[in-house]
Amino acid sequence: MSRAIKKCAVLGAGVMGATIAAQLANVGFETILVDIVPPELTDDDKRKGLTKESKGFRNKLAQNGLDTALKSKPASFYVPESAQLITIGNMEDNIGWLGDVDWIIEAVVERLDIKKSVFEKIEAVLRPGTIVTSNTSGISAKALCEDRSEDFRRYFAITHFFNPPRYMKLLEIVSGPDTLPEVIQALAEACERGLGKGIVYAKDTPNFIANRIGVYSMFCVLQAMMDLGLTIEAVDELTGRVVGNAKSASFRTADLVGLDTLLHVAENVYEGAPNDEEREMFRPPDLIRQMIEKKLLGEKAKQGFYKKAVDREGKRVILSLDYHTLEYSPQVKVKLASLEAAKGISGTSGRIKSLYYADDLAGQFTFRTLTEGLIYSANRIPEIADDIVNVDNAMKWGFGRKMGPFEAWDAIGVSESVAKMREKAYQVPAWVEEMLEMGKRSFYKREAGRLYFYDLASKDYEEVPVKPGVIVLPSLKDREKKVAGNKGASLIDIGDGVACLEFHTKMNAMGDDIVNMVIKSVDIVSKDFQGLVIANHADNFSVGANLPLVLFTAQEEEWEELAWMVKTFQDAFMRLKYMDKPVVAAPAGMALGGGCEICLAADRVRYAAETYMGLVEVSVGLIPAGGGTKELLLRNTEHLFEVQQGGIYPKQIELMPFVARAFETIALAKVSTSGPEAVKIGYLRPTDKMSVNRDFLIEDAKETVLAMNMEGYTPPRPVEGIRVAGENTLAMIKLALWTLHEQDYATDHDVTVATKVAHVLCGGNVVADTKVSEQYLLDLEREAFLSLCGDPKTHARIQHTLNTGKPLRN
Repeated sequence: MSRAIKKCAVLGAGVMGATIAAQLANVGFETILVDIVPPELTDDDKRKGLTKESKGFRNKLAQNGLDTALKSKPASFYVPESAQLITIGNMEDNIGWLGDVDWIIEAVVERLDIKKSVFEKIEAVLRPGTIVTSNTSGISAKALCEDRSEDFRRYFAITHFFNPPRYMKLLEIVSGPDTLPEVIQALAEACERGLGKGIVYAKDTPNFIANRIGVYSMFCVLQAMMDLGLTIEAVDELTGRVVGNAKSASFRTADLVGLDTLLHVAENVYEGAPNDEEREMFRPPDLIRQMIEKKLLGEKAKQGFYKKAVDREGKRVILSLDYHTLEYSPQVKVKLASLEAAKGISGTSGRIKSLYYADDLAGQFTFRTLTEGLIYSANRIPEIADDIVNVDNAMKWGFGRKMGPFEAWDAIGVSESVAKMREKAYQVPAWVEEMLEMGKRSFYKREAGRLYFYDLASKDYEEVPVKPGVIVLPSLKDREKKVAGNKGASLIDIGDGVACLEFHTKMNAMGDDIVNMVIKSVDIVSKDFQGLVIANHADNFSVGANLPLVLFTAQEEEWEELAWMVKTFQDAFMRLKYMDKPVVAAPAGMALGGGCEICLAADRVRYAAETYMGLVEVSVGLIPAGGGTKELLLRNTEHLFEVQQGGIYPKQIELMPFVARAFETIALAKVSTSGPEAVKIGYLRPTDKMSVNRDFLIEDAKETVLAMNMEGYTPPRPVEGIRVAGENTLAMIKLALWTLHEQDYATDHDVTVATKVAHVLCGGNVVADTKVSEQYLLDLEREAFLSLCGDPKTHARIQHTLNTGKPLRN
């Protein structure tokens, strides 16, 4: 390619178009968003004084799309300010803008004739070499670029984003008949590194990979449910998190997608794949057609397989559909013996296997639906993709599953499951039988830290490609790169003189094991390495302290033990902060409480775009006591110090507004909805940088360590002479809390906890502008934490959080 992709345009400002534009803007692409000019003025337009020549009228559809994206939940933008990179327009007045972009994404209505007319219109203004892609979910690439010029066809492809584009990792790339290889390469680079996508290369077949298999599996689930007499909520229990699928499972997912969309995808396969051995399965059952006739379309119609309602007591409830009567009723608690047994098994593989071989109704359902899905997936290779890796990745990244079909097949045992399939008269694909006959008992195998997959073409195992810049910690451990470790954490050599501290407790909750490994890692890295990365591959970086341990110790009134635990926690993070080698934290997912505090102790943070960071201890009746309260005060006031010859001296600026900002952040237990918002809130600094694709996060953090050393790393020195706001500011915060309490916005316990936070942030009962040390503030943190641990109301809050997973709202 003659140039990198820097400027983009999206044609069509519907839900997908606007949210694709939002993601482009999130990662820094200048983006044009255009739609058609509305055909007529509405009464609302006339009341606003708009005419057909008004920009407000002519750009209305694009503006509405952008406004909807800004209001969407979950949020489409990392921070609302990202929308400033989007310029709106329309396809008549602003079509000339398209001559100045590098990549155009068509996201108009899913009709071949309309898409082709759009391409005809824009081709006249394109400069040579402009990449054009369609976001179609299933229309043929060959059909889309028919009648276009050779240059257009060479630079045309399909880029199928999944909804919502910010959160769904999958991007299916489909080449047209004449697409240049370098175009596919440019798209893959821009989308993988830039947009954070997992790339799957699909063939130009109806609905590509994920939707082809996904819709087939959905209809298998639907048919099995009706045949076995299961309820909708029972099926969602059986096809949800227990088997490693998304929480939305089957029917909540169908409601989110929309039944009309589901029908459209099914019909597309039925018409476009006449040789599919399961073609009749894509003829939707009568239930789907009846629901569509009654406008039970799902989320968009506020009723589908589920419906939100209010009961007689005024409580919000979610009703489920009785598919016999098409009436809604309260959900019935699911009671299936093998399901309950599976929930008690650790690990997705074990749970799937347990259900697959169970004899009760849940087992029959799982065996039938999983078997049909596995056989169908195997029969689609090489029709829809060249190998099992692309199929597995498509299903994981497109539907939020922990395992793709072939990984799940390995989990239940290929030989054992095939024997049961034969027993039940299923026809196992010939290539699977052949694989077993050759003595190959699994689709994947791991050897010497490398992962291999069974390749149909060579009839042997091939190494799963590992992209440059991707560090896989389990693979390094398999290659004996672990330097030290215990049950809670490991220190791993990730090359080039850099070590990585990996947590591996449940939810990466921080207890003695992790704290001890932090201390040990400081000793080892200081002596034997050039720097340290703190990262892991878990869904969540760390959810914070081990609350059950804190609660148990407090209830047993082991105050000396608890004080020692907190002091050790603080000391470990202080050693990390002042180690003589650079430390880079690399959070992703939730980084809460202690997970946030360890990031605050690092020199730099290389964060994933989807990082949800916060000091949330107040929600369980405690305060951040691993240095978090102290660090947030420093981060909010560090710009108030100036460097002069001989040392660092505080500027005489009123501290109140900066202390108030830190107080509000902690007292409201603010959690960022993205990495960039963590910067905006103040947990991270502008010098901390983002990796959009988490796959590259550890390598990026490692490169940050190496860059810091190359620049000449100088360890920070302990901060002395910290100017604190003192008792006057503390009194003002107490007055504000009293006012909130009097207006019933805060409970007695809320005020107690918030007062402790303010006490630490203001430096205690001292006069304004008193100079204190970091250790003084840490002592205040520890004292406040211990006093709150003795409060029965705090015990109740912690217990409620442990029982429900949610903070207690008084």
